[in-house]
Amino acid sequence: MINNFHGPLEQLRIMKTNNNPAVSIFIPLKSAYSTPCKIFTSLVKAADNLLTKDGYPKLNLHTPDWDLWLRQGTVTLGVFYHNGISHLTPLSTKMQPRVIVADSFHVKPIIGASHEYVDALLVHFNESGASLFRVHPAGETLLDTYVPSGFVSKSDWPNHLGKETLLEYLEFLQNEVRGYIRDSTRFVGITDSGQSKLLSEIFWKKVKLPIYFFKDSFNMTIPQNSFSLARLRLLQNINDTHTRSVMNALKENNSNQDQGLEHLVQKILRREIKNLCVSLDCMHFGKIEPSTGEIIISKAQKDSKDDDLLDDLLELALERGIKVSVVPRKFLPEGHSFVAS
Repeated sequence: MINNFHGPLEQLRIMKTNNNPAVSIFIPLKSAYSTPCKIFTSLVKAADNLLTKDGYPKLNLHTPDWDLWLRQGTVTLGVFYHNGISHLTPLSTKMQPRVIVADSFHVKPIIGASHEYVDALLVHFNESGASLFRVHPAGETLLDTYVPSGFVSKSDWPNHLGKETLLEYLEFLQNEVRGYIRDSTRFVGITDSGQSKLLSEIFWKKVKLPIYFFKDSFNMTIPQNSFSLARLRLLQNINDTHTRSVMNALKENNSNQDQGLEHLVQKILRREIKNLCVSLDCMHFGKIEPSTGEIIISKAQKDSKDDDLLDDLLELALERGIKVSVVPRKFLPEGHSFVAS
């Protein structure tokens, strides 16, 4: 979980609420049903109703710049508010609108996003040389462009450069690609525009990542087809990660998920499980007494003391060194909101 979400997660988990509620709001920026502004307004109103019911002041939140976050590839914006201070965290995870007012922040979506934090590098050869992009599930970013030395013909430069000059150029590109590889980078894509001199699989495998060749036009500056294909592979990578998380939590014992939250909390407190995987979408409201494991379940969030029990159990498991994961509900066995082993 060492990626861009590690810092925000740790910061939110250690923040003391000093008896003032922590407010967690999640706004999908690409909803088909409403605008981010309307969703945000509705969620703030719901939070204010819970706060004022328990004698706390209403939120004092500024409306985020939705266009700015969208340009950065944000799919869902997390807004975390406490004692007049707000923290904004962009997530690439698709979520329904959500607001939680509780004694601690709602970190389940951040843990889920940390497992969806993947990208790919894409080298696009074109008439002007090559462009290097970073592709992620929600978009892409141009990292740099590279013009070959001794550039001769704009329309057919690979066939006009000398053999040594071309090799030096490709080796330089290869080193640039290596320099941009991160822990989250899953593969390198190369656009196959019919220029065979640029597409040696043996050569590109030296970057030590899986290599995929995507068909795209040499005379196009922006390789839209390759972007789409790279994103499909990244989404499959995310789905595979979610599937592995569920299978790891199922592999030793199928009985834990059948015995309810009360049974699960006791297993966590006694460190009798090694893996816990919970649903991103499901929420069970109530209260947990961490020292005894006693659970009080509510039908819905009735006050600021109620919290999503799955979120609380996830944090309890983290504190005890249990491996945790969060997946969309569709990856879990039908009728279950968690699995553990």
